[in-house]
Amino acid sequence: MRPRELHGGPDVHALLGVPRDAARPPGGRVMAGRSLGDSVIGWYGDVAARGLDSHPDAVRHWLMAGFRLMARKSQFAPDGRFLPSGRRGYALFMRSMVDAMADPDNSVLTSVFMPTESLRALGLKPVTSEAIASFVSGAQAEGAFLGCAEGAGIPETYCSYHRALMGMAESGVLRPRRLLASTSVACDANNLSFKSLARRWGAQSAYVDVPYDVTRDGIAYVADQLRDVTHQAEDIFGRSLDESLLRQMVARSLATQDALEATLPHRGERYLANTMTLDMMEMLDLHLLLGTDEALGLARGMGDDLARQPAYDGAKLVWAHVSPYFLGSIGSLVDCSQTAQVVAGDMMFDCLTPPEGRLYDETHPFEAMAERVVRNCFNGPATRRAQTLVRLAERTGADGAVVFCHWGCKETSGAAQLIRGRLEGAGFPTLVLDGDAVDRANCMEGQMSTRFSAFLELLQERKGRVHDSQ
Repeated sequence: MRPRELHGGPDVHALLGVPRDAARPPGGRVMAGRSLGDSVIGWYGDVAARGLDSHPDAVRHWLMAGFRLMARKSQFAPDGRFLPSGRRGYALFMRSMVDAMADPDNSVLTSVFMPTESLRALGLKPVTSEAIASFVSGAQAEGAFLGCAEGAGIPETYCSYHRALMGMAESGVLRPRRLLASTSVACDANNLSFKSLARRWGAQSAYVDVPYDVTRDGIAYVADQLRDVTHQAEDIFGRSLDESLLRQMVARSLATQDALEATLPHRGERYLANTMTLDMMEMLDLHLLLGTDEALGLARGMGDDLARQPAYDGAKLVWAHVSPYFLGSIGSLVDCSQTAQVVAGDMMFDCLTPPEGRLYDETHPFEAMAERVVRNCFNGPATRRAQTLVRLAERTGADGAVVFCHWGCKETSGAAQLIRGRLEGAGFPTLVLDGDAVDRANCMEGQMSTRFSAFLELLQERKGRVHDSQ
């Protein structure tokens, strides 16, 4: 890997003490228990960590150079294991993240479930704390940023996605945004982190309060707040919203949701050729890029690809919450595997169409966006999320489910046993797995792998008994 400098940027290699032709760790050694790829990436993250205190600008350029290389690789040398739609989803995520990170003046920091079509219609680039933290975790550089946040007084019990975000801002590696916009879905950290960052940066912050109940009054309340956020963005960035463009974008959002939901039967029957990393990227694509032609093309491409895939007879899992995609021993059990695969998750399928249909369409764009966030399965009582997971398991014919309790996410941890009870009551064995989707040092990988492997064996034995009885 040979990072190139931004034109006019600092001499990153000199500042960080890295040889200009460094293409691998000094000596090319591979650490015990790690692949060559992991070793190179770990070295790359270590270099960033060493320069964090004294040269944050150089660290930013160093990380961005690596991300740009990965974005180019995803476009010109994609992972051959993936389906065409998977390769497209991977490249979309990398490109959109690099664009948003490299252009802070036109980027808005948002929470993952914040409707962003009106921001996109203004030519702005939404980016979420989950995407940013995953970016630095993928570079194995999260430890330095988490430590920076804790040194600034952010408690260790705080969500590690938000701790990484705060550490990046505290260190100066994450450049200020002029607007931060979040919703009360799905956690309190959105409001706390974004307000704190807004004060630090002298920026404006918008917070959308989402009521629990799905009513027309509640949707109207959220729609008015989304209008206010849009007016705020117009004032800050000196732009005017084209409402006809917004209606077109919302129409694409609704079509994207429909196309994605239409993939559910195929997900239960076909080989997905997916990985935990790819699932996370596609989930973020379908939130950050919702309303664009790219997101609609991705969802439709998934359906087309899966319809042509061979039948799948391995164990099929529904996954609750985010995943520890960087843990090789976990990923090896489900990534592009003929033995077990993750078929759906509540982060991607967070707003299934109700049986009675939607209340609003693109002719009422703000109400349609508001309805999506009010109906979100992470909003309201935990029973709503549990029921969504049961619906996903039923519609995909899943063999079991995993509830991943990400460190610091009190909502998921608090609801885990209720969700497990509802899933098992509906006939789907469920594993509650504790871990961290950002901080690899906070994961007991051996224990997690042992429990996950045993659970998959249980599901496979159960499938065998069912087949024998038939």
